[in-house]
Amino acid sequence: MRVSQRTLATSSLLLALITFGLTNPANAAAPKAGAPCTKAGATDIAGGKKFTCTKSGKKLKWNKGVAISSATSSQSDAFAIYGKDAARFKAVDEYGAKLVSTRVKNAPSLNSVLQSPADPAVIRMSANAQYAFSVYEQLAPLGFTPKWIVGEDGDWIKDQLKDVAPCLSYLSPNQGGASCRITAVWRAIKVQDDAGTRDTMLVQGGHEIFHLYQQEIWRENYAKVPDWLREGSASVGMGIVLTHFEDRKSFANYGAAQKVERSARDKSRCEAALNKWENSLDAEGFGNNNGCEYGLGLLMNEYLIMKGHTLNDVLELIKVIGSGTDFPTAFQQVYKISTTDFFTQLRAYLKTLNYGW
Repeated sequence: MRVSQRTLATSSLLLALITFGLTNPANAAAPKAGAPCTKAGATDIAGGKKFTCTKSGKKLKWNKGVAISSATSSQSDAFAIYGKDAARFKAVDEYGAKLVSTRVKNAPSLNSVLQSPADPAVIRMSANAQYAFSVYEQLAPLGFTPKWIVGEDGDWIKDQLKDVAPCLSYLSPNQGGASCRITAVWRAIKVQDDAGTRDTMLVQGGHEIFHLYQQEIWRENYAKVPDWLREGSASVGMGIVLTHFEDRKSFANYGAAQKVERSARDKSRCEAALNKWENSLDAEGFGNNNGCEYGLGLLMNEYLIMKGHTLNDVLELIKVIGSGTDFPTAFQQVYKISTTDFFTQLRAYLKTLNYGW
């Protein structure tokens, strides 16, 4: 099984989810009571009311809506500073709050192996990883307690991983990896240890531990899971964890936490990757995508959350693929939309943002 690795330039993620229906957001009609909608539980705001998509018999319809409180308006104002990214950030923040409210608070302690256990940065990184484990355990329990390895010396890290090579045998400086039920981080402070690097290393637990859940259910079919879904979803989880694990003391909201993510998502660097993912008859497995699987992949997974989907859906999709189903069929089954329509709608959505699409 391939090692999932995060480079310094492609480390965090913070996402956003706005609850639209399964239509092109650029052309979606404003919701109104009794009008058709496409996903039960999805919400949207119009005319000072928040509408929820509900099931009436065999049909899905918008309810009568409820007036938006001043508290809700204040929350919206908190995201206005993010401009065209505000809707995404607010949506993911809302989803993240719901997700962490039901986390497994009594999750077992990670099996930690730390070269410098008294280092405050290592302590904080480990707390982040433990919090991530408690959040993800409610989605699809692993059935085991992961090993969490953090070291500053490359030779020390290599020695810790020697018994699981080649499954997880090499990390570059300031990089994390997950495989063989192990998450390992080489925090190479002698190479680089500025504030940005510390933020990058902080989020390794939230990102890499999510990969352990993916690996447990995709079985031998891991290459059928495209890079953008595999890495982007891990980055979504990472952003949610980063926002909440210190009770918002370090990052007031998902938008603030998203600033840690530095990966490519613009058209000039990512058009080739997007074309490759869209044109693949099955799924583009592991490949060189200029880091776009992290940055653009994050936007793509955020977009799915905007349409009312969750990290549970990501793992369900991977589970279906693990049973031998091809990616387009699995995607249609879980997300109720074809990959063709998804990419058409995604491209329209990307044009509403500031990344040159």
